[in-house]
Amino acid sequence: MNAVKWQISSSFVNSLSNGVQRAIGYVSKLDQSLTQIRVVTGDSASQMAEFATQANKAAASLGRQTTDYTKAALQYYQQGLSDKEVQARTETTLKAANITGANVSNVANDLTAVWNGFNVQADQTQSTVDKLAAVADSSASDMSELASAMGKVASVAGNTGVSVDQLNAMLATTISVTRQAPESIGNAYKTIFARINDIKTGADDAEDTLGNYSGKMAELGINVLDETGHLRETGDVME
Repeated sequence: MNAVKWQISSSFVNSLSNGVQRAIGYVSKLDQSLTQIRVVTGDSASQMAEFATQANKAAASLGRQTTDYTKAALQYYQQGLSDKEVQARTETTLKAANITGANVSNVANDLTAVWNGFNVQADQTQSTVDKLAAVADSSASDMSELASAMGKVASVAGNTGVSVDQLNAMLATTISVTRQAPESIGNAYKTIFARINDIKTGADDAEDTLGNYSGKMAELGINVLDETGHLRETGDVME
């Protein structure tokens, strides 16, 4: 009986000790994140206290730890975004991480590339992710793959006349059919868009001329020129 009592007591003490250590480690990480955010933003101690309270409530409502919120928020504050933009992007990032099961930091990196590539404003962050989720639900691709692929090509796509909806459809179709790595598919489209843009701008290092390109595409039944003789938007040509 004494041996049994000792084992039970020992197990309880060890569990309590481990729990306390985890709590101390958690508080330490949270304090570190808040300190880094304060350094970046220049906020006062009272402002950071308010932020910590808001972060805790937001994280709890999304079923995440407060440190998940503060780590994502730190990434966005480091980009020089406003409080409103940071809050919108952070909450959307946590929602996306819940859906995909991916690491919060990785999701933040992918979505940052998408949002910045298409100049998405704070009030549009959620709708952009909703589009990825909707297409993922109706295709043989998942949201994590779409976000990862789009992160590779968004900046070029946004500068060459490809909308987020068009790119979303292209990537979902290609991922579904080829089952290649999403990063490879994103980089492939990045190269395609860049080469088309080189032709469009008449870059000296373009691999083809406008006349040759438009002629070859016409043989395939695709008219790449508008009524003025200039290249149509890349998104329309790709469709």
